[in-house]
Amino acid sequence: MAKKESCLLILIKMTLMISLLLAGGIVSFFYLRDRLNEYFNRGENIEVPDFRGKSLSQVLKDKPPDFIIETKDEKYDPQIPKDHVISQDPEHGTKVKPNKKMFLTISLGSKQVEVPELSGKSSRESTVALLNAQLNEGIRAYIFSSETPRERIIAQSPPPSCTQNAKGAVDLLISLGSSGLKAPLPNFVGKSLMSAKTSLASLGLKEGKILYKKDPNHAKDQVLSTFPSPFDPVSDGYSIDLLVSSGNSPGNVSASELKRFEISEPQSASTPSQSSQSAAILPPRILLPEGEITEDTPANETVSASSGNDSQKPGTVPQTFEMPEGFMAKEVKFILISREGRAVIYTGVHKPNDHIKVDVPNVPEAKLQIYINNIPIEERSIQ
Repeated sequence: MAKKESCLLILIKMTLMISLLLAGGIVSFFYLRDRLNEYFNRGENIEVPDFRGKSLSQVLKDKPPDFIIETKDEKYDPQIPKDHVISQDPEHGTKVKPNKKMFLTISLGSKQVEVPELSGKSSRESTVALLNAQLNEGIRAYIFSSETPRERIIAQSPPPSCTQNAKGAVDLLISLGSSGLKAPLPNFVGKSLMSAKTSLASLGLKEGKILYKKDPNHAKDQVLSTFPSPFDPVSDGYSIDLLVSSGNSPGNVSASELKRFEISEPQSASTPSQSSQSAAILPPRILLPEGEITEDTPANETVSASSGNDSQKPGTVPQTFEMPEGFMAKEVKFILISREGRAVIYTGVHKPNDHIKVDVPNVPEAKLQIYINNIPIEERSIQ
């Protein structure tokens, strides 16, 4: 029994000794660590400044004398300008010993990407192209354009191939297509070719084919006709073909092209021209104030349209109008605008250069509107 007690006592003693040795080792480790830390960090503690957002040159200027600055990393950052500090290690406010190294992460600024070409693309295609180029869509502006289909890109800002900050915006100008608004084509017949070209450009119309016809009766480069014909409705961006006199020189217009310009080659005097017969003056149609057409009313009772009848009805004022050159027979309307309302007083079909005379009721403060093929050409006061 005594032998067993002595073995147990020995085991307890050994356990205590091991515990004491371990405790001593731990205390010694921490003691040695503090001594080593004091040795390698001799001097007074220094508080780390806040370098974030400062330029690298400013950091080197403001750092404590015993600080060592090193660049740890460089990153793109659209919020921090190039060569400015994004982050630091140790953090600002930390107490460190002199000669401590400071590691900085420096900004490369915004990443620069190339702006893609978007002109002619659809809205969906431009969105995908911008996404692939790491760019965003900016302001959208819309205008009517007869040259660019609807929902296609007309222009962009910045222009293609320029550099732009990644995630930057590209503004787009998008077509609404043709406006569809139409206006009568001015009469260019008799003008010079240069004057007609200038007028087309100022009206937003395109210059179409320039065809020449031998015509000794007209000066060289004088416009003989147009296609579409004068006073026909045209929209913005429409192409206008011009038939021009080449004087005594041979022209380049064919017989089939002449038909488009409503001009035919001269025929022999013995054979009447079919086009001349088709362009003959039709019997005038007289409209009552309500706009009702009647074919029974004799033309010479109310209207003298190149018929040689110069008589004037009482209470009326004669009004004359000359049909323009360069196009075939077209419908002409005289409309009287007065306090009582709007009344069509004459309608008829006439060929080029016809002189039309209409006796218009002498109504105070009335105006007369003249239409060709339902397009307003002229408005005048009744004197």
